[in-house]
Amino acid sequence: MRDSITRDRRIDRLDEYARIRGINDNRITKDCGLSLGTLGKSRKPGKDISLNTARKILDTYSDINRVWFLTGRGQMFESEIQPDFITYPLIDTSLAQCGKADGLSEASKMEDLPRIAIPGIPRETEFFIQATGHSMINHEHPHLSIPPSSLVGLSKINTGIIRWGEVYAVSTIDGIMIKRLLPDDNDQTIVRCLSYNSEEFPEFVIPKEEIKEVARITCVVPVMLR
Repeated sequence: MRDSITRDRRIDRLDEYARIRGINDNRITKDCGLSLGTLGKSRKPGKDISLNTARKILDTYSDINRVWFLTGRGQMFESEIQPDFITYPLIDTSLAQCGKADGLSEASKMEDLPRIAIPGIPRETEFFIQATGHSMINHEHPHLSIPPSSLVGLSKINTGIIRWGEVYAVSTIDGIMIKRLLPDDNDQTIVRCLSYNSEEFPEFVIPKEEIKEVARITCVVPVMLR
């Protein structure tokens, strides 16, 4: 059991916690529902995290010792045993389809989601979904497949930097799906959605205006169910 190094400000203690957890300002801002720039402003000389912001952080990251975070006294973690791995939000398995988009209305909501811990995950990973269906089974290049039940690590990106031909998780007005994206040569207002398993799952298109968010795939962790 070790005492954390005492920091003068709450923002300094948050930075220490974030370093151990492997999370950044962007992740904390999203998880806690903070206004953009809140944490950056708190680092300026003479500034600090407000008590209202501190409450949001403590409500979100329940493993933080409240006394330590607010005063700098005691242990960083509520439990004497520190977690071995960073944890990630997991979106319900039934809400992420490798087939037609279905089920997830707001892919960006992280509140109240279960969390999982997996070693060796790329640092840019923000959250996981669990894929279902066989549309992303690649018979020609099996190592590229996204089998059903796989845990798919994601990192959200700006829709303006999509690299056509790559596979993304796409959140639409109907839900979320995992597809290879291509532009339409004749209509710039739609996006072509392709499956690896094109024999069973034909190509379809969706209007660009229906795309709410796009996430880059950072890793795929196969899960074997028995």
